[in-house]
Amino acid sequence: MIETEELNSETKRAKGSDLGENFKKGVFLIAMLLLLVATFQLYFSVTRVIDIWFEYQYIPIFTAVYNLIVLFVSLYIIRLYIIKR
Repeated sequence: MIETEELNSETKRAKGSDLGENFKKGVFLIAMLLLLVATFQLYFSVTRVIDIWFEYQYIPIFTAVYNLIVLFVSLYIIRLYIIKR
């Protein structure tokens, strides 16, 4: 009887732990989704700012520089992620 009660209490703790972990993972996924949406909005907003602030003949140059910077930053972040693993 005591062994059964110990197993039940361990099972309840494991289920509570799993529920907490699932909640943390869900919050993390929602935060990552919001971050992704905000990143896309920022990217396109900066592109519009380039269109407004610069003369039309210089827009391709500044857009290319901006895209190159975004590419380097993205590759750096991916590199850090891969090295961390």
